[in-house]
Amino acid sequence: MLIVKFVMVVLLGLCSLASAQDVLLVGHVQRVILQPSGTENCPPPCPAEVLVEVTGLRAICIYNGGGCETMEVKPDHVYRGDAGREIWQFKSRVGEWGASFPVTEQAIVVSQEGGSVSWSLATERDGKLFIDPKRLRSIGGVPTSIGGTEELVALDDVLARLGGGR
Repeated sequence: MLIVKFVMVVLLGLCSLASAQDVLLVGHVQRVILQPSGTENCPPPCPAEVLVEVTGLRAICIYNGGGCETMEVKPDHVYRGDAGREIWQFKSRVGEWGASFPVTEQAIVVSQEGGSVSWSLATERDGKLFIDPKRLRSIGGVPTSIGGTEELVALDDVLARLGGGR
């Protein structure tokens, strides 16, 4: 039971790394920063002090993730969030399989909901932007893919289902 409590505390701490504001934008990555755990902007995933129960049992923390990553994006168009920002920062923990933010010149679509950040490369066809529903599975709680297809999806179609077109 102690381990479950400890895991919940760690997960809550991870959620606090990102802003709770919901965001949806198209933009270009300006910089991706990787930081080790325990640095100024990347708190350690485990508490500094060992948790000791009244019974004398000690809790240990085992964490196989990496440090933290920050992606700075210059928006081309903001659909949700503060449109006045010149640069947006998205923060996340580096997971077990490594960093997830892209280092690319291509435009990307970034969604942040409740502290969780996801993104897709933006593909332009016939003047419309398309996203990969395998990378960006939902926006505002609405699945990006209809019927489980893995084909690229027009961002305008997803926004229309959200009730907030271009």
